Amino acid sequence: MNRELDVDLILYGVMLVGLGVVAHRCGPDAGYAVLITGIAGGVAAVLWGVLGLCGFRRRIWPVGTLMVVDIVLLIETVRAWVEVKGGNGAFKLVAAILTLLLAFGIGQLVNLERGRRREKRL
Repeated sequence: MNRELDVDLILYGVMLVGLGVVAHRCGPDAGYAVLITGIAGGVAAVLWGVLGLCGFRRRIWPVGTLMVVDIVLLIETVRAWVEVKGGNGAFKLVAAILTLLLAFGIGQLVNLERGRRREKRL
C-alpha cells in the first residue's frame, strides 16, 4: 500500500470510532453492536494504517477487516432505517450516521482496490 492509503485508513478509523460512539449516544436503543463495531473496527483500521506506514504491505488484512465492518454496518443501517420507517423518529440521526459510515467504508474498500491496481501497473 502507499502512504495516502495508509493515512486514509487512519482517518477512517478515527472517524469510525468517533461517529460510532456518537451514534450509540444518540440512540442507545440501537444496541451495543454500533458501539462495538465503531470502536473495534476503528481501532483495527488505525492499526492497519499505522502498520502500513511502518512498512507492512499485506493488503488482505485491512480488506478483510473493512469487509467485516461494512457487513455489520450494513445490517445495523438497515435495522435503523426499518426503525425510522416504523415510526421511531429517535433513530433518524443514528440511521444517517450509520449510512455515512457505510458509504465511507465502501469507499475505503474501493480505494484499497484502486491502490492495488496502480501498484500492479507500476
